[in-house]
Amino acid sequence: MSVHQAFRRVPVPAQVQAKSTPYIIPAPTRGIVQSENYTFMQPGAAIIQDNWVSTMRGVKLRGGFVRWCDLHAGVPVPDPSRLPIISGFEYLSANVQKMYAANATTLFDVSAATPITVKSGQHSGNYSASQLSDGAGDYLMVVNDAGDPPLRFNGASWTTLNSGQITGPPGSAVVAGANLCYVWKYRNRYFFIEVGSMNAWYLGIDSIQGALSLIPLSGAATKGGRLLFGATWSIDAGDGIDDKCCFFTTEGEVLVFTGSNPADAANWRQEGRYQLSKPMGMNAHMQVGGDLLIATVDGIIPLSQAITKTAEQLELAAITRTIKPLWRTEVDDKSDWNWTMKKWDEYGGIFVTTPGDPPGKRHCLVANSQTNAWCRFLGYDATCWMTNRGSLFFGTQDGIVMQADRTGYDDGMPYVATLVGGWEMFQSPPVTVVWKQARAVFTSGTRDPFIPQLAACTDYQIRVPHPPPAGPDLGVSDVWDQGEWDVALWDQPSLSLPSIRSTGWVSIGETGFSHAPIVQTTIAQQARPNVELISISAMYERVGVNV
Repeated sequence: MSVHQAFRRVPVPAQVQAKSTPYIIPAPTRGIVQSENYTFMQPGAAIIQDNWVSTMRGVKLRGGFVRWCDLHAGVPVPDPSRLPIISGFEYLSANVQKMYAANATTLFDVSAATPITVKSGQHSGNYSASQLSDGAGDYLMVVNDAGDPPLRFNGASWTTLNSGQITGPPGSAVVAGANLCYVWKYRNRYFFIEVGSMNAWYLGIDSIQGALSLIPLSGAATKGGRLLFGATWSIDAGDGIDDKCCFFTTEGEVLVFTGSNPADAANWRQEGRYQLSKPMGMNAHMQVGGDLLIATVDGIIPLSQAITKTAEQLELAAITRTIKPLWRTEVDDKSDWNWTMKKWDEYGGIFVTTPGDPPGKRHCLVANSQTNAWCRFLGYDATCWMTNRGSLFFGTQDGIVMQADRTGYDDGMPYVATLVGGWEMFQSPPVTVVWKQARAVFTSGTRDPFIPQLAACTDYQIRVPHPPPAGPDLGVSDVWDQGEWDVALWDQPSLSLPSIRSTGWVSIGETGFSHAPIVQTTIAQQARPNVELISISAMYERVGVNV
C-alpha cells in the first residue's frame, strides 16, 4: 500500500455515524412550572422567567415603567426620610377619575404628576376603600387599619366624618365613628370591621352616614384571631340574589352569610364556615367575575374551592400551584409586609406585590389572567397597585408612584429579560446528548432593535451567562401610543425591520443528559418593546448511553 493510500479518508460505518437531529422547543406558554418532575417536564414550561410574559402563543417582553409622581419631590433616592407607599385605591364616576396613594402618615391625590395632600397626621397608611351610589351621587368611603376617623369623597371634596355623621351605640368602641379598620359594600350597604375585634358594623341601606349597627361574630369563628377584611362573593358572575357576605379572620377562617338585612333574623343567616390558610393582608384579595381570589401563605385560593375542599386540599386548587416553592420563599421572606393584588384587564394580567426586597432585588409576580401562567417582573418595586384610565400604576418603597408598561427603560435604566426553559431530554432520557446549535424565532415590532442571546445549561445545574448588550435605540415611532402629541409626524414613514426575526443558527456546544435553553436580551429603548418569542429550534446528536 502506498503512503498516499494510507491517508485516504474512509467513510464511517452507517451504524456508528454521528447524526444531527432537529428538534423544536415551543416557547413557555405555561410560565414558570415548579410542580413537575425535571425528567418528565411537559412542553411549554420555564424554570426561570424574568421579564418575559406568557401569552397564548409564546412569551413577550414586558414594558418598562416611568415615574408618574414623587411624594418626596426634591429628596434624593435613596434617603432615610423617604416613606414607602403602603396602599392605593381609585375613584371612578362618569368623567371623574381619581387615584390615591398613602404612606404611613399622609393620604395623597396622585391623579396628576404633582401629588396633592388629602389628609395628613394619620396613624397608618394601610387603607381600604369602597364606592357606593345613594342616588344623589357616587361616594367613596375610606378607612385605615389604625381606625382613624373615616374619610368620604363625593367626587369633588373630602369629608372627615365626625360623631354627628357616623356613630355607634353609646359605650361602644365605634361611638364616634372611629376604630373602623375595613370597609366594603354588600347589597347596597356599607359594612365595616372594628379594630382588633371580631365585631362587624353596618349602615342602613344606601346610607353614606348614620347610626352603626353591630354584628358580633366571635361565636361564629372557632380559631380565634380577629376579623381582617370582608368582601362580597357571588355564586354567579355578578351582583344579585346569590351574593354572599364574607368575613375573613387573620387565622384564615371564612364566615359566609346571606341575606340583605342583618337586623332581621328571617333575612340574615350564616351559610357556612370554611378554613383557608392565613391571608397575606387585608388587601390581598380581588374579585374575578363572581369569585374571590385570596392570597394566603399557601398560595392564591379561589373561594369557590373552599366549600368542597380542606385547607390542605386547597393547595392543589390554588392558581399558584405551579410556583408553590417560589411562593413559599416569598412568603417566608416577606410575611411582615401587607401584600396586594390587582387584575389589569387591558393587559390581561394578575399582578401581585412581593414587597420588602433590598434595592437591586425588588420584583413582583405576574400571571396571565387567562392561563394562570406565572412570571416575575424584576425591577418592579411594587408595594400596591392602582389603575386609572386603562393604565396600571404602582407605589414603591421610595415613595414614588410609577406607571407600568410605558417604555423600554425602568425609570430611565436598562433592564434584562432572562428565560430558562424547561429541562429537555430530546426524547432520549438515558442518553448523553450534545446540543450543537440553536435558533430562536421571534415576532417583533418594526423598530425593536433587541439583541437576543442563546445559550443552554445542562444536568439540572442552572448557569446563566452574562446578558448581551442592548441594541441601538431607534427612538419612538410616529405612531399612536408612542409618538409625542403635537410633535410626532403621523404621516411620516418609519424605519422598518422584519416582523418575523430569527437569530440564525448559533453554536451551543453543551453536552449532558438534560438541557435547558436560555434566552436573554437587554432592553434600553424609548419605545415599549414589542417582541414575542415563538419557538427555539435545536440540532443535537446522541453520543452515548449514561453508565
